[in-house]
Amino acid sequence: MKKYFLLLVSIALIFILSACNRKNSNQDNLQIVCFGDSLTKGYGASDGKSYPYYLQQTVSCPVINLGVNGDTSADGLRRIDDVLKYISKSPSIVIVEFGANDFFRQLPAVQTKRNMEQIVDKLVSAGAVVVVASPEDSELNDTYHLLKSVAENKKVHFIDGILNEIWSRRELFSDFVHPNSEGYKLVAEKIYKKIAPLFS
Repeated sequence: MKKYFLLLVSIALIFILSACNRKNSNQDNLQIVCFGDSLTKGYGASDGKSYPYYLQQTVSCPVINLGVNGDTSADGLRRIDDVLKYISKSPSIVIVEFGANDFFRQLPAVQTKRNMEQIVDKLVSAGAVVVVASPEDSELNDTYHLLKSVAENKKVHFIDGILNEIWSRRELFSDFVHPNSEGYKLVAEKIYKKIAPLFS
């Protein structure tokens, strides 16, 4: 009976370790590129603790932060080659987060949509798995619907407002728009839950 029990335990351990190795192998063959504006860069966080920073603590693959404070979708399109350089070297999941600055600057929605479509097209053509992320859905409702429509039309993944769950918790923000480090940690947790199935 004891030998039978030990055999079962050994088989279970082999199965678990095998599963873990498969997951780690999948992650090690990937990289995550976080491409966006100040919400990606981590404006308002202390010691660079942006959402990509916390995402890196969760996954075994490299996480690259290509966020730039103040960027609009047009700025993102202008620097798309920076992302393509990474994609050409390794299979990539690219999280695309733009739209808030377009909204605040009252840029034409039709132009924002066109920019986002071109960004997604270029990334998909380069072989990336694209995830479009909306910044926040209640205050930026038009932006949310615009980004969701781009994701649906282009058949890429979509994350609804990355700030949705913390928007009412002002202690998690450094100002009206940008989270602090603790806020970004929760943003990273939400994003990880959304992208985790892409590792399988």
